[in-house]
Amino acid sequence: MSERRRSRWRWLGALLLVLVMGFAVGALRGWPVAWPFDVVYNLRPAVRDEALQRAPGQGPHVVVLQHGLWRTPASLGRLARTLEAHGYEVLNPGYPSTTASLAAHAERLAAAIAARAAAGPVEHWSLVGHSMGGLVIHEYLRSPVAVTPQACVYLATPHRGALLAQLRRHWFLFRWVMGTSAATELCPDDPRHQLPIPAAARSGTVVGDVGDGNASIPGRDDGTVGVGEATFAGAAASTVLPVGHTSITVDERALRCVLQFLRDRTFPPAGRPQ
Repeated sequence: MSERRRSRWRWLGALLLVLVMGFAVGALRGWPVAWPFDVVYNLRPAVRDEALQRAPGQGPHVVVLQHGLWRTPASLGRLARTLEAHGYEVLNPGYPSTTASLAAHAERLAAAIAARAAAGPVEHWSLVGHSMGGLVIHEYLRSPVAVTPQACVYLATPHRGALLAQLRRHWFLFRWVMGTSAATELCPDDPRHQLPIPAAARSGTVVGDVGDGNASIPGRDDGTVGVGEATFAGAAASTVLPVGHTSITVDERALRCVLQFLRDRTFPPAGRPQ
């Protein structure tokens, strides 16, 4: 075996050991099981682009992040660092995604936003959600206590529900791993998906498309959410990137899309219009 190959195996072994130890520590402390993966997956440095920098001298623009099902705030770590590097303040609260309803998650989000509002003035609020986190944002924005967002960006959010969740909601493994609360509310037949999407005219959707990534989903998808599921009529802008459901949160093109939409409510031309 060549020295290069041995070095690669040593690196992979060390990474596996770190992940196993992370899972063990997390289990002992009651942390979500995904957190070691989320941390390692987001180790890449922040994306930096002077052209997308927020203008200096303005009041705080707080961008509120919401992670997806079975994930943790660390899953949006690279996005958070990218936003901070461009002059935004980031609020990245977590929620127990597998153990409560979307309404309960929205109440938790409302409390986090209210605490930040009480701490000092905020000139602008924006919200960015990945996957089910976008549905939590929808639920929050329907509340009378919600702030008025300057912009909302959704990364691979199934805005009218996810067919894959409906197909698998009766599987024992799905219910055991994903829970029976918010995960089952992802199904398209849930009544909340018939409600108007709040702040639609200030919203942009970033859609992942890896082709026929999941045979259970008709047409093109990101491996978990169909291309057509990840956008909605009335959105200010939508763009499609050749990335999967998980990698969309760390992909440089997707992060640039978030930055540009927060600033201009448009997407860069690199994406493919939906």
